[in-house]
Amino acid sequence: MNRWWLVCLCLFFVLLSGCSSKDTGKAAENNDVSQIERSKEAIKNSSTKASAKRYDGEIIKDNNTSIIPKTIEIPAIHVKAPIEQVGTLKNGQMGVPEDFNAVGWYKDGSMPGERGSAVMAGHVDSKTGPAVFYKLEDLKKGDRIMITDEDDKQLTFEVVRIEAYPRKSAPLDKVFGFSYRKKLNLITCTGNFNRDVGTHEKRLVVYTELVNS
Repeated sequence: MNRWWLVCLCLFFVLLSGCSSKDTGKAAENNDVSQIERSKEAIKNSSTKASAKRYDGEIIKDNNTSIIPKTIEIPAIHVKAPIEQVGTLKNGQMGVPEDFNAVGWYKDGSMPGERGSAVMAGHVDSKTGPAVFYKLEDLKKGDRIMITDEDDKQLTFEVVRIEAYPRKSAPLDKVFGFSYRKKLNLITCTGNFNRDVGTHEKRLVVYTELVNS
């Protein structure tokens, strides 16, 4: 994966050394290791406690609510986009959606519609302009997000809160951790762009919960 993808993916895990070309020295290295271990632990907890079953990488649904997502629609900010399945990279980062106008679903965690925290992430911008989650910060409590599978089954989630966190202190357990509620968390970058480290200063999280099934 080239450095441009790591700089511009604008996901929660742009906290690590691969996204900061000027992170040098032992202190930075130790901090990066700590961030990797935190991300791996959060991912492990999410995957272990989620009710989805997996066999040899295949996702198997075990209830009538959860779906394997194919498209996302957010009417309040005029988003309608395909969803790519992304996993975990060797360095502990969440994978990257290849298309700047697509959304990446973390397939190793919860599925939309099951108990737990399903996580989706998207770029905020690219070299050529705005990307799929450019207006994500404009969402408000009560706005709806619709997720649809390949059989046109649709789930509707409602925004319950929106938070922005400094890029080096994102609460991974809140974003990826298990919940008895059926949650969908959307993440992207926000705040000023720091040219020295090649990424935005904050991470935006839109927390939503299922309102129909």
